[in-house]
Amino acid sequence: MSSIAATTPIATSDVRAHRDVEPRRTPVSTADLRSAIGRAYRRLAGGPPSSAMLHTLTAQASLETGGGAQMYNYNFGGIKAGSHAGDRANYLTHEVVAGKDLTVRQAFRAYTSLDEGAEDYVRVLSHNFGTALSSAQVGDVRGFAHALKQAGYYTASEDQYASALQSLGGPHAGV
Repeated sequence: MSSIAATTPIATSDVRAHRDVEPRRTPVSTADLRSAIGRAYRRLAGGPPSSAMLHTLTAQASLETGGGAQMYNYNFGGIKAGSHAGDRANYLTHEVVAGKDLTVRQAFRAYTSLDEGAEDYVRVLSHNFGTALSSAQVGDVRGFAHALKQAGYYTASEDQYASALQSLGGPHAGV
């Protein structure tokens, strides 16, 4: 069973200047999400993800993209642009601030293909959210949600996020 350790350096193949692009809907199926995550993980880790890891990451990408139907610019996890040197698109999103659901315009990473988005999604999780990825490896969905919350990945309530992940994770959600 291969895994990407939080300390395992993963090389970036393409360093480029920041560029603003138009927000573009790039709907995909849940099966497409799952396949792309599996391919990305194999490329980055040198082996396949555990079944539990694949279920957990697919559930999270599904949650963040409305089952793939609300995906923009092949961004798997609502990954914000921050200091990202690649393409970025600005669009409206919901954030919970001080217990209130707000609609705000933010810059998100943008990709030109499903595989490019999946690879960066797995890379971001491994570099910035290693504890969450360790929980995903063993199918600990609540631990995954908790580690993401602690690291500031999402603003929703932890309970709601974990429950949504479990409902999307199928039979492996409670492993």
